[in-house]
Amino acid sequence: MKRRDASRRRIAGQGMTELLVAAPLLLFFGFVTVQLVLLYQAKSTLDVAVLEAAREGAVNHGSMNAIQAGLARGLTPLYARRADAPGFQAALLAARRAVASIEIVSPTPAMTRDFARPRFYPDEGATHDEIPNDTLMYRDTVRGPESGVNVQDANLLKVRVHYCFDMAVPVANKVLYYATNVIGNIAANGVFSREPADANVDVYGSPRRPDAVCSTTLADGLQSGRWPVALESEAVVRMQSPFPADVANEFRVMTGR
Repeated sequence: MKRRDASRRRIAGQGMTELLVAAPLLLFFGFVTVQLVLLYQAKSTLDVAVLEAAREGAVNHGSMNAIQAGLARGLTPLYARRADAPGFQAALLAARRAVASIEIVSPTPAMTRDFARPRFYPDEGATHDEIPNDTLMYRDTVRGPESGVNVQDANLLKVRVHYCFDMAVPVANKVLYYATNVIGNIAANGVFSREPADANVDVYGSPRRPDAVCSTTLADGLQSGRWPVALESEAVVRMQSPFPADVANEFRVMTGR
């Protein structure tokens, strides 16, 4: 009986030791899994939001303000915390701040130089140069000498968005931030210490593959709890309104950060 009791105690002690070794690893992998699921949700939401933004621009002459408004509406569910009007407004503002940049990839200035034609607007009493959008199926398919595309392809609106998603799961957010940026120099006590280890050299921790869009200093990350990762998405839709030349020449990129 004594030998049997001693054997049971050894087995119980061994099981407790294995649990103490495995539990932190299992907890960490659980945190990482949750954070990756949130990243997937954010990327999926961003893809839908960029498509909504492109559709908004397509019916508003490629207006960057319209594209930005459509994108913010599409990203709002990621920031909604209250089901009322003030909560919606707060989520909308947070979504606008999170967007790093919006770029109109197409139509290009070369396309407007090839295909833009003057059109008089009686209500404004003004004439604007714009790529025509009506009766596209009957228009000539000759390629423009500068752009190398025809007028049908020049009516494709392509929007590219860079978005900074703040990872929020404890420990996992910081580890994934280090991994995506390939942080080189980490403090002697690891990721839980005060950073950076080489503050006099590089406050970003000497990243080997820095995230130029959504980077943050390690000290700022510790103070604010923000560990962002850059997500990119594109959408292409057919223009439903003429595309003005001044939009292509002046308002191609909007930076939000």
